Amino acid sequence: MIGDDNLRDGPRQIESGMASVHVCWMKVDSESAVDIDGLPLTNPSQIARMVPKRRNQHIAGRLCLIDLLRRQGLNPSSGELNLTSDGLRFCDGESDIAVSIAHSESLAVAALFVGGKRIGIDCEPKFRDLSKGALQEFCTPEEVQSLLSADPSVRLYHWMVKEAVGKAIGEGMAASRRIHVTSTEATLDGIRYSVQSIPETILNHRFVIAILHSDS
Repeated sequence: MIGDDNLRDGPRQIESGMASVHVCWMKVDSESAVDIDGLPLTNPSQIARMVPKRRNQHIAGRLCLIDLLRRQGLNPSSGELNLTSDGLRFCDGESDIAVSIAHSESLAVAALFVGGKRIGIDCEPKFRDLSKGALQEFCTPEEVQSLLSADPSVRLYHWMVKEAVGKAIGEGMAASRRIHVTSTEATLDGIRYSVQSIPETILNHRFVIAILHSDS
């Protein structure tokens, strides 16, 4: 597990366990004000409307993505983020790259899929115990019945896969009831997605990644 003694101020990479998928994470500073002057891939007017905690979470996610793009030799300032039916994408006129961003209260993460069409990532505190009400809102009745008798870690994994796949198509949890989860993949409208849990726990968080299955 990575703890506070390993932290640096900026984003850090971690092995994703998936070919061509790069992941970066960053601890969210919930109290300090962050200067966004000139920060790429941000909308100052949108950020100005956010409460301070949400603002820093948003910025940390963008900083993670900026780090990943620069490591690929790209200039984040030369492009923009677009939310499409293929999820979140970075486009600069020459490149069109599938990316994804997630955050909790204390941690932000970004993923980039080189040469891939769709990617989604989710991060959650590993001890989060989902309520029956949350499951009923975003899962089918059959899923709810099964998950309520399952271990909390199984419920959380199921939830995170739905989050990740929903991000991969740009719909988020609005698509949750159409997403069917197994241990190694998920399907949505008949399309298969490969899913992967990052083995390493970071600041007591779990990460799950979903990418469009190579045979889909």
